[in-house]
Amino acid sequence: MTRKDGERMAKTFVNSEHTLFILRKLFIFSVVMIAPLILGFILFSGAVQGDSCSGRCDDYADQSKSCQCNSLCESKYHDCCSDYESVCKTSSGSCAGRCEDNLDNKYSCQCNSQCERFGDCCSDYGDCSSGGNPGGNTGGGGSSGSSCSKVSVSNQDILDASDQLFLLDSNRAAESDIVVNPQAQTSDSSNKDNSPQPFFSYVNPDLLYKTTYRKLIDLVDNYHAVQGNDENFSTAQFAEQDSFLDSFVETEVGAYLYKFLSDKGYAGCGDVAEFKQLIKDIWFGLYSRKSGAMDTSGFEHVFVGEIKGSSVSGFHNWVSIYLQEQSGNLDYYGYTGYTDPSLWGLHFEWLGQMKGLSGSLVGHSPEYDIAVFSLCHLLRPDSQCSVTLRNADGGAVQQKIQTWSWSNSRPANDRKYVASAYFLA
Repeated sequence: MTRKDGERMAKTFVNSEHTLFILRKLFIFSVVMIAPLILGFILFSGAVQGDSCSGRCDDYADQSKSCQCNSLCESKYHDCCSDYESVCKTSSGSCAGRCEDNLDNKYSCQCNSQCERFGDCCSDYGDCSSGGNPGGNTGGGGSSGSSCSKVSVSNQDILDASDQLFLLDSNRAAESDIVVNPQAQTSDSSNKDNSPQPFFSYVNPDLLYKTTYRKLIDLVDNYHAVQGNDENFSTAQFAEQDSFLDSFVETEVGAYLYKFLSDKGYAGCGDVAEFKQLIKDIWFGLYSRKSGAMDTSGFEHVFVGEIKGSSVSGFHNWVSIYLQEQSGNLDYYGYTGYTDPSLWGLHFEWLGQMKGLSGSLVGHSPEYDIAVFSLCHLLRPDSQCSVTLRNADGGAVQQKIQTWSWSNSRPANDRKYVASAYFLA
């Protein structure tokens, strides 16, 4: 072998070693860089399969999934799976995923309060509730929500909770915000106007510009006064209901009521959005008092008032009484009694008909009234419910609220409409 041949062989060996070195590097690179991509693709493929609503319609929110399959994913959190519509909402004969949706003519039956009026409810509409839609359980976007396990609530629990509601009512009128002119004391059966002047001499306009007051005022002109007339709300009027309830749950009073009822298992088995739906159902859901017409709700009866034949029914809210007195529709006849703090028994004529006795807690905020009446309606329905208020000196005093539930229909199996609620004056 010549020297030249030996150098050629050595060079070939070196090149071979270099080639093997490069190949080893490439192999290591492929393992480090490419394998995770392959693994990621495999995991992604699995995730795509899991991110479907198949078998998940109306389940509680599952944070291991990238999308959800219940009504709140559509109405609030906007995190529905791409097949939510096709999988969960095309069952023509079920309310699964459709509870309280607007009219949709592509379905053969409907799932909102109006379907009872028109006779086109799905067979499982009675199961609709914020705590559990037909076919499963509804949960919000990640909130653990309240428990569905109801626990016993004592009378003392209600006294303590109502005391907190009173103390948290930061939107209550200050002493200088309202001036009343009681004039003559009278009986609830008198037809004589013993008080020629209005009951309200002055209400601070700034008080009525507070958020919950403004939103209450937006609502009170949405109703027919005389029973027997269908209440048909526009989209804007439904939005006013939601706006009022949004403001309610954002107040300290509304937030406390939610937490208290949630801890006891009475808040709708879910997050605050489902609690809001519970309050909306019991207060704003329509039912029929006369001639089969969807003519009334708890809110209308208590906060607005109704003409029932030749008398006034309901009407226990001081803001509405003030507004109607200002408009000339209400003529104050006198008071039947007074109890500190600011609980008046009022006797008046409204739209030409007499109201014998309206028990009205003057000066308290709309959120307080909704909260304390809801507390008693949910925990002591159809009874006298003792609550704690504070007098002018800050001392605790007890008053009674009478609650009545509507028995002929209900918004869902786990709740009843408010028929009436008022302080016993």
